[in-house]
Amino acid sequence: MFNSPMRPERADDLIDLLAAAPGSRVIDLGCGDGRFLLRMAARQAILGTGIDHAEDLIEEANRNAPAQPSARPLTFVCADAAGYWDGLEASSVDVMVCIGGEFILGGCRALLQRAKAKLSSQGRILLGTVYWKQPPPADYLALMNGENPHFDLLTTVTLAREEGYLPLAVFRSSDDEWDAFESYHAQKRYQAALQSNQPALIERAWRWQQGYLQWGMNTMGFCFRHYSQ
Repeated sequence: MFNSPMRPERADDLIDLLAAAPGSRVIDLGCGDGRFLLRMAARQAILGTGIDHAEDLIEEANRNAPAQPSARPLTFVCADAAGYWDGLEASSVDVMVCIGGEFILGGCRALLQRAKAKLSSQGRILLGTVYWKQPPPADYLALMNGENPHFDLLTTVTLAREEGYLPLAVFRSSDDEWDAFESYHAQKRYQAALQSNQPALIERAWRWQQGYLQWGMNTMGFCFRHYSQ
């Protein structure tokens, strides 16, 4: 639902823990189709803005927004999220949300550093990030084009402490959440490959699915962290 291994009940728990005060300005960087921000607005009286570079996802978010039971103002903008964030006024954001998109601001540490100038004095951050349960095998990294911007869970949280944040809460996605997330995307990839009659896409989907079954489920985790300044 949220393009991450997160069940709806966990999303509600995270939103309730944030307990955003009425009128809080919330910025969701890399919001996708806006479902998390929409869910947040349905539970709390926020002023929310979602930013994503994908035009089709922003169009979907704007289509879904009027259907929400709340009349609280939400805005979805198709733009470069990093440029949008840097263009905000100092101390103007009460809550930053960034789930699976820390790369938008240059990775975990850079995001934490760049967040400070825009957060209000009581500002908070909700991050969702991949972490390593154990060192990733070289073959698994090769499947991900050799990229390795992630850390173990303790290091991931320690980065925030080093940047002056308090880790108020840390949650890990369950195996069931991961399986559901990977299975959903595998199904989409296979369906697209069959519809376009492209065997190469089927093979690509299988390689990724095989990698998850062989390495990913025991190696890659996902964590949600709620930080305050």
